[in-house]
Amino acid sequence: MKIKVTGRRYEVEDKIKSRAISEIEKLEKFFDNIISANLVLSQDAFRCEGELTMTVSKSKLVSKASTEDMFATIEMVTDKMAAQLKKHKGKLKERDQKVLSEKKSKVDLSTKVDEVEY
Repeated sequence: MKIKVTGRRYEVEDKIKSRAISEIEKLEKFFDNIISANLVLSQDAFRCEGELTMTVSKSKLVSKASTEDMFATIEMVTDKMAAQLKKHKGKLKERDQKVLSEKKSKVDLSTKVDEVEY
């Protein structure tokens, strides 16, 4: 997974950057096919904002957070992304199960037709 941490009107310190990278790497336990992660941090007068964009298997997921502390912003934005990744993974599993059940029902129908004797 490629991880990019940038600052918009804000210079990202090494301490904050390393914390952000470690928090983003923890997200891999929720979803395996994460291609890239891009975290943009900005700071206005008293507000710290963060926007995390992740590219995962043909989809883009975005989470945003805003607090008074940069570390809290990083934690909040990664928590929101974890929830999105769990939901996305659940949707993929549900879709795969639906496809498998449709295939199974087609196979069951074809075997019932073959068993009928004339």
